[in-house]
Amino acid sequence: MNHSDSPINTTNTMVNILCLDDDAMVLHTFKSLFGNDYNVHTATDPFDAYNIMKSENIHIIISDLEMPSMSGTHFLQRMAQEFPKAQRILLSGNITAEAMLSAINQARVFRVSTKPFKKEEMNDTLQAAFKNYQEMAEKENSIKRLEKQNAQFEFLLRQQMLS
Repeated sequence: MNHSDSPINTTNTMVNILCLDDDAMVLHTFKSLFGNDYNVHTATDPFDAYNIMKSENIHIIISDLEMPSMSGTHFLQRMAQEFPKAQRILLSGNITAEAMLSAINQARVFRVSTKPFKKEEMNDTLQAAFKNYQEMAEKENSIKRLEKQNAQFEFLLRQQMLS
């Protein structure tokens, strides 16, 4: 990967990606392609993936659509509820319009990608997803900062009214 293709990362921290697929070969391929540029965590089971989500600061979740124990859409929907900043990408070899609508409307996925994917396209998707993650984190920090400032102003106003 040349320097212009490096992941966009203004925080100087390694981008954490979780890739969930019941096919170990897909996970191996993903880690081989992106493991040097991203901190890639893999899981073949949604329950293992959930444990990774709880223990690591995952920025991007990639999930296969069709898995034996749980659909990727259902898994990503659960992750959207518990880890709303984590950007969600759904992978599928063949996705129906109904499954795509479900992924967008219920799991609020950032993107739907096809399998097999092209390295350049997936890298562009990962960069865009991380940029979106950073923007959401910055908005959250701005809201917290404004809430703190508002509380300080309210305190000063009360103090002024009392004197």
